[in-house]
Amino acid sequence: MIDLVLDNLGLLLAGLGLLLLLIFTIAARRGFGPPLRDLGAYRTLPEQVGQAVETGGRLHISLGPGGLIGRETGTTLAALSVLDAASAASVISDELPVATTGDATTLLAAADTVRRAYERVGNLEKYETKAVRLVALDAMAMAAGATSIIADDGVQANVLVGSFGQEAALMTEAGYRQRIPQTLGSDRLEGQAVALAMADHPLIGEEVYAARAYLDRTPTAVGGLAAEDILRWVIVALIAAGVVLQTLGML
Repeated sequence: MIDLVLDNLGLLLAGLGLLLLLIFTIAARRGFGPPLRDLGAYRTLPEQVGQAVETGGRLHISLGPGGLIGRETGTTLAALSVLDAASAASVISDELPVATTGDATTLLAAADTVRRAYERVGNLEKYETKAVRLVALDAMAMAAGATSIIADDGVQANVLVGSFGQEAALMTEAGYRQRIPQTLGSDRLEGQAVALAMADHPLIGEEVYAARAYLDRTPTAVGGLAAEDILRWVIVALIAAGVVLQTLGML
């Protein structure tokens, strides 16, 4: 029996995940969504955008060196969710937000994300292609190039979400010199270390992937986040049970 469960464990977890997603999505649509713990980075993002708009400045959002094809796909999609929310909040400004990336596939997706934000409010003629820039294909060169944008383009808030490594230190240092609020989220340990040391609002680990649930609050996103949390604890329990069974010689 145990062998049968182990052989089909992946399918069982996938089925459980789909069931939980359905349950929590329906609950969220009916107003009974699970509470989300407070994350300062997502809570203050609209404030950062608002301050940038009020001061006549612009928001800088970097999606990092990651692309849409590869291990960074999930992180890049989360970064695009942040870009979408920030762009929607800044369409009333005279200054377009500026988004930077180090990957060609991300460049296309980011340009479409910003364009759709202006299209939704019927202000598409204000959109300019220079709002999204492919700075460099090398991560360190991209960060070095972005520092000049932060310093010279009237940036009033610096948001970095993506697969950042140690190169994030260059960009946060530029923001520190300008004395502007900074948010940094990364899926890599080097980037997380920089976030804790230099960012006003760090996003650590899986907090990066919760962007859509916190910023959009759509039932599907909230339901998916709740399902992921439960699945994580189920996997932890299965690992603990496996250790016990292995110790008792039952596996």
